[in-house]
Amino acid sequence: MTENTQPFIQDELQTQAITLGCGTNDRIVCVTGPAGTGKTTIMLQIYNAFVNAGHKVAIAAPTGKAAKRISEATGLPAVTLHRLLEYTHPGDPDPKTGKVTGVSVPRRGPENRLEYSVVLVDEYSMINNELDRTLLDAIPAGGLVRCFGDINQLPPIENTGFNGPPAGPSAFTRHLKNFPSVKLEKIYRQGEGSGIVTNAARILKGWVPQQADDFQMVIGKNPVETVMDMIMAEGAKFHTLDWQIITPTHMGWTGTRALNLNIQEMLQGEKMHEAHVMPRTRYDKVKSLVLIPGDKILWTKNDYHLEIYNGETGIVKKFEHDQVFIDFGDREVAIPPHVEYIASDGSTKNYDPRTTINLAYAVTTHASQGSEYSQIAYIMDKSSSILHDRSNFYTAITRARYKTTVVTDQRSLQRAVSTLKVRF
Repeated sequence: MTENTQPFIQDELQTQAITLGCGTNDRIVCVTGPAGTGKTTIMLQIYNAFVNAGHKVAIAAPTGKAAKRISEATGLPAVTLHRLLEYTHPGDPDPKTGKVTGVSVPRRGPENRLEYSVVLVDEYSMINNELDRTLLDAIPAGGLVRCFGDINQLPPIENTGFNGPPAGPSAFTRHLKNFPSVKLEKIYRQGEGSGIVTNAARILKGWVPQQADDFQMVIGKNPVETVMDMIMAEGAKFHTLDWQIITPTHMGWTGTRALNLNIQEMLQGEKMHEAHVMPRTRYDKVKSLVLIPGDKILWTKNDYHLEIYNGETGIVKKFEHDQVFIDFGDREVAIPPHVEYIASDGSTKNYDPRTTINLAYAVTTHASQGSEYSQIAYIMDKSSSILHDRSNFYTAITRARYKTTVVTDQRSLQRAVSTLKVRF
């Protein structure tokens, strides 16, 4: 009997989710629901049932930070889907275009299936169609997949239409429609964070959030100035991984690029003599970057050699011999100026992993997805109006466990709650 247990409140839908999830007749079963409806505890119940029945069970998530979060929540080991499927290193980027010269391919597939009879996957709303297909192809005969996620959150980039027309329904949307599924409704989370959960439900209904002890709204004509005032008052906390500024966009005064530089200058200005210039690629949209001990950074690609994954955030600790030492919360990693490896064709390749680092005082909603923070500030103004919608707003504010602060103007707030993007 596994020792992982959590207090559990069952209603009819939760009982149905456990019954379906523990059954062996359906290859795929999906469980969705907003924050606070018990998805994580249901996953734990299903895990325990299969392990106790003698199954070999894996827990996975689309990103390293999401895998870490589910491990912290359940006490069970979780890995990224790319690690589970044993993806290879994709190769070096072309110096002119930035596109990789090779491809990252899974070692697990129809000819080399997974050794797990059950795979539980969290944050399924983040999974694109290609990764979904790869996972299903790698499941052994008779194997089961259990999908957990919040369909109200942002879909994968391929389904947003940012880079062209949306690529049809997301994998999670299709599975919810085509396979036995349960949509949880009742919110049980109480105490700290309850105002966040209540306002998340209001946003999904198209209602403006209400002020609460753990949900503050600062509405004015200059959101950037308000955020800078917050940082001036609480500067040290923004050096930690528990406090996070989230914005819908990279561009404009409320975008990550401008905010990160402004915040770095405000918090680290007296330490500029300690700054180290980081290498950039020709195709990098952030053309220059200096780092100072204490800076918060975002890792922007999966690196299977260093075992650091896209979306992980960390704190710069020190510099030694061209190495950057970064504390990712659960481990400290020395980032070297060069990593050498043997490519699939037998040739020796190398790359500079420091080009993967960006500042992370402010991150986009997409970059924050799958993470949880003690406190977040979500900033939006008219410059990012094309991205103001319920999914973005809802996803951002539910990243906080204990407190959310929304910094915006009245028009942006109204647009964010009234705009419902078409979901297939």
